[in-house]
Amino acid sequence: MLDGSLLASVLQRTGSIKRGRFRLSSGIESTVYIDLRRLLAYPRDFSLVLSMLNVLLSRVHPSPECIIGVATGGIPWAVGLGLLNSMPVGYVRASRKGYGLSKSVEGVDPCRAVVVDDVATTGGSLEAAVNTLREEGYRVDSALVIVDRGMGAAERLRRLSVRLYSLTSLDAIIGALEE
Repeated sequence: MLDGSLLASVLQRTGSIKRGRFRLSSGIESTVYIDLRRLLAYPRDFSLVLSMLNVLLSRVHPSPECIIGVATGGIPWAVGLGLLNSMPVGYVRASRKGYGLSKSVEGVDPCRAVVVDDVATTGGSLEAAVNTLREEGYRVDSALVIVDRGMGAAERLRRLSVRLYSLTSLDAIIGALEE
């Protein structure tokens, strides 16, 4: 995990970190919201964060067969990692598609996968993605996020024998912004 100062400055410069009252996807209320989707509007900053995520991937999971993004926040990061590594990419839908092929996983057939999302809070979305992938025949033992909010995601995934890796924590970002 890197210190939060570089990422904090990117988030601040791009308006990707907000203060106020927010309800997170976990249902928890927070006074800080991290909107990494904003980085899509800043190609240089997106590329910088993607490069950092790629270094983390190479350190912690040197031999995945595919990259799987969690819809929707993890999809651009998964695509970027796939392009940088010439690796197949897919994504897990929030719910099974009710038409066409009725798929819950798109893009790539079952393989040894690393799961990618933008932010981890309690780990509910990541847990659901891992369970869906495993039901579909994928092998998953690690997940990558840019920011771990430190609210139980790592512990939740550990119970599934999945290791969570993050570029930084919310605490490190807040600490860097307060300096």
